[in-house]
Amino acid sequence: MSQNNLFSVEQASDVQRIFLVEDSPVIRDSLIDVLDNAEDGRQVVGTAETENDAVERIADSDPDVAIIDINLREGSGIGVLERLSDLDTAPPVRIVYTNHYSRRVHEYCERLGATHVLPKNGDIRELLGVLMSEH
Repeated sequence: MSQNNLFSVEQASDVQRIFLVEDSPVIRDSLIDVLDNAEDGRQVVGTAETENDAVERIADSDPDVAIIDINLREGSGIGVLERLSDLDTAPPVRIVYTNHYSRRVHEYCERLGATHVLPKNGDIRELLGVLMSEH
């Protein structure tokens, strides 16, 4: 899908609305290229690079899914998870997608409200499979 459709105001009820919290431009752009796909029923509705921007923009965009990196330029994905639990409009699906995957990180993120915790160094099809199962 082209960048022209990214963040479009129009939304269909059958489209899975995804918000991406990632501070690496290379990883963020790669994920947008894979995730923003109308044919598969997915739309990236926003991105953020910092904890504060993520919480603010998620509250404003009302996504179905938040994909959250743990290490951010300012703040952390852990902070995003903690603050989302205070939002009435928090996305029901919260996926932590991290390079720092371990069982301990997995369990901690789940306690903070993550519905899934996935390693970035895994196969992207695992992330896509989770999105498909939650759609």
